[in-house]
Parts: sequence; structure tokens; C-alpha cells
Amino acid sequence: MMIWSVRRRFSRIGLFLGALTIVPWQSSSAQAALDLSAVLAIALEHNPDLVTARLRLDSAYAEQRIARALPNPTASGIANVPYQYALTEPIDLGPQRIFRTRAAGLGASATGLDVEDVTRQVTFAVRQEYFDLLLAQAQRDVAGDQRDTFRQLLVADSERVRTGDVPERNLATSEVQLARAEAALARAGTTVRATRLNLQALMGIARPDTDFAVQGELRYRPVTIPDSLVALAAANRPDLRAASMRVEQGRSLSSFATSELVPTPIVSLTYQNGTPFTNGHQYQLGWGVSVPLFYWYGGERQRAKAAEQAADVEMRKTQTQLAADVAEALDAFRSSRLLAERYESGLLAKARAALETARYAYRAGATSQLDLLEAIRAYGDTRSDYYTAVHDYWVSVYALDRAVGKDIAP
Repeated sequence: MMIWSVRRRFSRIGLFLGALTIVPWQSSSAQAALDLSAVLAIALEHNPDLVTARLRLDSAYAEQRIARALPNPTASGIANVPYQYALTEPIDLGPQRIFRTRAAGLGASATGLDVEDVTRQVTFAVRQEYFDLLLAQAQRDVAGDQRDTFRQLLVADSERVRTGDVPERNLATSEVQLARAEAALARAGTTVRATRLNLQALMGIARPDTDFAVQGELRYRPVTIPDSLVALAAANRPDLRAASMRVEQGRSLSSFATSELVPTPIVSLTYQNGTPFTNGHQYQLGWGVSVPLFYWYGGERQRAKAAEQAADVEMRKTQTQLAADVAEALDAFRSSRLLAERYESGLLAKARAALETARYAYRAGATSQLDLLEAIRAYGDTRSDYYTAVHDYWVSVYALDRAVGKDIAP
């Protein structure tokens, strides 16, 4: 619990420092582009889900303080002749206190693990959205290059129509293709702006900027995956550890409900003004107990038993989900890696060479405009598919990190 307290203090310091560094960036769009580590650092301080999870942890610490607190004494005045004053205090040192404080401590620890689990989910979401933005920017670049290519083709066809080298319908086709390319570029720009806003929402930025920029590139790099991923996930997943801890908490609550049948002793001290008691003193000690005569705490025991069983079911559900997450992420990684490696084997260079060959042949009159347009589209589609494959590859790598509960990628 001391570790979580220290983390919470440093987290608050980080929130303050993070606010100081992010406000100037929000007020000006001329700031330098952020890389993935910088984007992730901001998100881990300001993401709304993480902020809410930390507040729940603060509430759990408060519940633990409440469970540890000793009951306040009760002071009373007794109208009598002579007048009496009494002070009553329950002796909260029995099994009820032991099980109550233990359950509260387990609850706070489980909530701390919940914060780690939210961090795991937010980390993946930010990484995925970051690569979504890189992909959107790459797709926009592809659309821009295609627009420029069709614009150059239109200029060349205009000159060749004037000289009679090609029919006028080629010029009309080039104009149509340019219009389509400009529309595709506009749509790609809209996607980039929307993805920027989504990423900033995950980062917890209050005033998103459509000119927000990130730095990075979509490039394939092999990643080595360790063996026994399921065992690694079982040892590192915070949601599994939190579920296990809540099973223990349920058992403590069940024991606490049973311990309420044990009477809590109550001691009292009475002061009598004037005439002393029969013991010759003006002070008199007394004692008492609360006897479960009419109600035997059956409802509390039933509720605790149901909570314990629900925690056990959640534990088994989490174990099943863990295995499914690892299997699904591993399958996605293998398939995306295979596709990315095929593109890395030279498909992009071949499509580029085919385009240059078609351009030269079209200028020399050795091929038709239709063949050139097909080569332009094929090259654009190949680039787009390549960037998508690399994007999917890295997202699958980070999905493995999320499934395992530990960063295994560089």
C-alpha cells in the first residue's frame, strides 16, 4: 500500500508538470510534432479513463481508512439525583476488525490493479490511434502523389492533343482522373483531421487542434515474440491479479459477516457528581455486549456469500478471456507479419518500376492511356496496401503487449 501511496503522490506531481508543459502547446499549432513516446506520456497523465480510475483508487484508500478507524466514544448525561455523566466506548479489537480491515486492504489493492489494467487498455488504444494517424497521413500522401501524377498527365496530354499525337478523348479522361484524385485527396485529408481529434481525445487534451502533428513512419521491423505467452500473461495481467484479489476479498467479507455474531464488548465510565457510588468513588466502570437476539446477520452472510461466488465466477471468466486474447492476438500478429514481409520482399519496387515503364511507353506512343492509368492506380494501391500492412503489423504487435500485460515489443 505504501508503493501505491508514493505512486499517487508522483502522479499528482506529474499531472501538475504535465499541465504546465501542455498548455503552451495547446495555444499554438507551431509546436514540434510529437513521437509515440511523447504522445503516450501525455495520455497516461491526462486520459479521462485513467483519471477516473485514479479517483476510484483514492476512494478505495478512503474506504480503507474508514475500515481502520476506531469508533468514537459516546458521551451522555443522565438526569438523576445526583447527576451522572457517562462515557461509552466499543472495544473494536476482535475478529470483526481483523476481517473488515483485511477486506478493505484487499479492495484497495485490487483497485490499484484496476488502475494498471486501465493503463494497459489506454496504452494500446493510444498506440493504435497513433498508428491510425500515421496510416491516414501516408494514405493522404499517396492520394497527393496520385493527384500530382494526374495533373502532370493532364498537362502532357494537353500538349500532345495540340500537336495531334493523341486523340482529344485522352484529355477528357485525364481531366476526369484528376477530378477523382482531388476528391480522394480531400477525403484523405478529412480522415487525417478526424484521426487527429480522436488521438487528442485519448490524450485528454481539452481543446483539440486539427493541425496537431505527430512524427514517425510506417516501416516494417521484425519483432521476436517469446514463447509461453499464456504463462507470461498469467503472471503479468493486472485484471487477472485483481480478480484473484477480489476472490480473497470476498472470503474476508464472508468471514466478517460471520464474525458479527461474536458480541462486541462495550465499556463505560460513569461519573456521579456529589454522592459517591457504593464503591466509595465518584467513578464507576461498566461493561456490556450487543447480543444477536432478534437478528442473526443472515442477510449480511448471504450477501457476502453471493459476492464471493460472483468474484470466483469473474476470476474464471478472466482466465478464459486471457487465453482467448493471447490466441487472437498471436493469430493476428502472424498473419500481419506474413503480409508485411511479402511487401518488404520487393512488391513496392516492382510496382514503381512498372509505373515508370508505362510512363515511358506512353510518352513514346508504345502503350495506351488505359495501360498508363492502370499502372498509376496499381502503384497507388500497392503503396496504400503496403502502409496498411505495416500499420496492421504494428497494431498486432501492440495487441500482443496488451494481451500479455507486458511490453514485449521494442
